[in-house]
Amino acid sequence: MIKDFLHIFYPQTYKLANGKEVKEKFNAAPYITIIVIIFAIICGKVTGFDLPRMFARGKQFWELIGKMFPPNWAFFSSMKKPMIDTIVMSLLGTVFGCLLALPMSFYLSANFKLNKTYLTIHRGVLSLLRTLPTLVYAQLLSIVIGTGTLAGTISITIFTYTICVKMLYEHIETLDMGPYEALQSTGASRPKCMIKAIYPQLRGYFYSTVLYCFETNVRSAAILGYVGAGGIGVQINEQLTWRRYGNTGLMVLVLVITVVIIETISRNIRKKLVQG
Repeated sequence: MIKDFLHIFYPQTYKLANGKEVKEKFNAAPYITIIVIIFAIICGKVTGFDLPRMFARGKQFWELIGKMFPPNWAFFSSMKKPMIDTIVMSLLGTVFGCLLALPMSFYLSANFKLNKTYLTIHRGVLSLLRTLPTLVYAQLLSIVIGTGTLAGTISITIFTYTICVKMLYEHIETLDMGPYEALQSTGASRPKCMIKAIYPQLRGYFYSTVLYCFETNVRSAAILGYVGAGGIGVQINEQLTWRRYGNTGLMVLVLVITVVIIETISRNIRKKLVQG
């Protein structure tokens, strides 16, 4: 058994019936797996990860969850507006971010052979912006323009733009450029060729990306209130601080139901887009 286990670390040689020998190709997967495990152990040591303590204190987590249920349904009227604010922030941020990303994605695609310096600089800036999560943007904007849903909406717009424009221009680079070149040969302007030849191929993917961003933004918007950017996060933070676990349980339940509904609707819409 040990011998069979060790065989996965080095190629085997098999002798065929005709006398020829066939040697297996080298498989790097076992070595990569061991390296990953070693790095995981090192990272655990550096971060102070304590697995026994996690299991020992896990009971307290379930006790906290138990205090949240049954939810305090009387609190629903107080949390309704923050929940609506969360959805509205996500929706507006998604729409604004994706609408900005759509035209820009054409000019960031390598297909059209535009200015390389422009492409390099803009893509580099986008890479830097994507490294910051929505929560950081919300924190900075809350300081600059004040707390409230405006800071949350702008932070979602910025992050959505950085994600959506990358997904779109990478997809454009995989599209068939034949219709574009054919239309361009007739003397049509570049913007017209993009709209008439490229956008019809991109349209379904664009709508699917918008829906995906909206789903993601609803989740991220739920915690923006922790930094003063409005939404349900403000209420969750307050109720947890005051240890009103029944109120917190209601907000968590409503948030989960909302996300599930949005995901279900988005999934059905995407299926129709694919079928169409």
